Amino acid sequence: MKMNIKKIGTLLLGITLLSGACTNLDEEPFDILPSGNYYQDKNSVIAALLRPYEHGHWCGWDGDRWLLSELTADNFVWTQKGKHGYDGGDWIRLHGHSWNVDDGHINGGWVGPYQGIGQCNVISADIEKLDYARFGLPETDKAQHLSELRTLRAWFYLFLIDYFRTVPIYKEPQKIEAQSTPQEVFNYIETELKESLPGLPKNGHAGRWDQGGAAALLVRLYLNAEKWIGTPKYTECATIAQEIIDGKYGTYSLDADYRGPFRSGLKNVRSPENIFEFPHAKNIYELGWIYNATMHYQARYSLDNDWGGWNGIHLTPSRDVDGNLLPYKLGMPYERYEATDYRKQPFKTTDAAGSHEGFFLVGQQYEFNYSRGYGFDSTKPVNGTEEYNGKPLAYVDMVGRFSEKPGGRWAEGSHVTTGEENSGVRLMKFPWLPMTKELFQFNSVPEIRLAEIYYSLAECKYRANDKAGAATLLDAVRKRNFPVAAWAGTSYAANLAKLTDDEFVIELGREFIGERHRRTDLVRWDRFGAEWWDKPVDGKDRSVFPIPQRALNSNPLLKPNGYE
Repeated sequence: MKMNIKKIGTLLLGITLLSGACTNLDEEPFDILPSGNYYQDKNSVIAALLRPYEHGHWCGWDGDRWLLSELTADNFVWTQKGKHGYDGGDWIRLHGHSWNVDDGHINGGWVGPYQGIGQCNVISADIEKLDYARFGLPETDKAQHLSELRTLRAWFYLFLIDYFRTVPIYKEPQKIEAQSTPQEVFNYIETELKESLPGLPKNGHAGRWDQGGAAALLVRLYLNAEKWIGTPKYTECATIAQEIIDGKYGTYSLDADYRGPFRSGLKNVRSPENIFEFPHAKNIYELGWIYNATMHYQARYSLDNDWGGWNGIHLTPSRDVDGNLLPYKLGMPYERYEATDYRKQPFKTTDAAGSHEGFFLVGQQYEFNYSRGYGFDSTKPVNGTEEYNGKPLAYVDMVGRFSEKPGGRWAEGSHVTTGEENSGVRLMKFPWLPMTKELFQFNSVPEIRLAEIYYSLAECKYRANDKAGAATLLDAVRKRNFPVAAWAGTSYAANLAKLTDDEFVIELGREFIGERHRRTDLVRWDRFGAEWWDKPVDGKDRSVFPIPQRALNSNPLLKPNGYE
């Protein structure tokens, strides 16, 4: 057996975090070594262990998997902006649920997780054969490392059962398998997590699976079981969620600051809320794809960095071209936040240490205030470069060809194809902080937060007709988002009639916006086929993606899953 060793592999020596990972997974290996020659010391063992974690970050937060989970749902869209962003109709198909078996993003939803599974299989097989004592490592470390890889592999399979349902289970490297039923895949994931959990530490190193992380994956598995296998598992979900909250699998607590989970890792300060996060470091591992996909070309002048941005993804609009609120029950994410919600504030840094407020870039954009070291200089507006070339750039919560009003394409209305460079509110939940302060791209991205466990338990209680119990759990998270004076009017516990099915779905969208939850949540709540901005009601079930044609062509044992 041979193992590909990336150039960057020599940097994967840290035990405590995923530093040293490459950002380009298409990079050619500079060398191919037999595995027996690769494992020469403790550092090489740890480097091999961390390699599939690196791929995990890419799989979850770089490209196709994020696109499938968010751009097929109601909160985000990648609009065509004049001559930019048509991209062969990719974004029209994702938004309108008109994809097919040849769609590249669907293929990415299949290939990305399986690449990670393959890495886990290869490295697990290597570690099984290693004499850890030879490297000065105890056998307990070996058992932990194998448990970590099994948990990581189960995390990859959660993408596959969610997206495709019937998929092959690969337990050995380089062996072709036929697809398993959803029940078989579910059972496999459940067994892997349950058997791995005891061998993991509590509150382990950031960026490594521990007992809390594995238990949280069981919560995700059970919460979605009714859709994935046709059997509700809300009781099992509630049990594990309550155990996590009670501290059985480690010590976690809700962050008192609504910004805290998304600033975790800055200056080595970690949020107590984050059960599993992917650590970052500038020029080593960055949340670069999401920055590029969401930020305008000129954002670097406002945010103090030297990146370009592709000016692609933004929130779906809340208003029509005349400024009226849209009539849909879904989407319109910016207007779903109450005016008193701290998160709805326009983003800005508030001191030279990188403190900030707000989750969104909206309205007129200004240059970073370099003389003060934070905030914006209101005397220096940032100008556009396309439709608003030489004119102030202001993000609007609308989509339309306003620069051509009243003539030209203005009459086409508000569609995925009629955006402009200033279309849409931009998400800053994962804050891109000043580069001159050495903060840019240093914050972690939270994969699992304790807030998710609270909301999962709340959903189980809600579905069991314990609305008061659900409201209490939701409020425990939500209270940090509002000033004291506004809380009585927005609390679910104090306004129990407000908590309906529709409101629960909207609240999930508010709390987890941009965290790769939305498609799964809409499917679970039977809302994925509904109508929202520039998308009619689906004509057929599109809640499962078709197995991509390229996968069918490469594995003769595969059969279509019936969702072409």
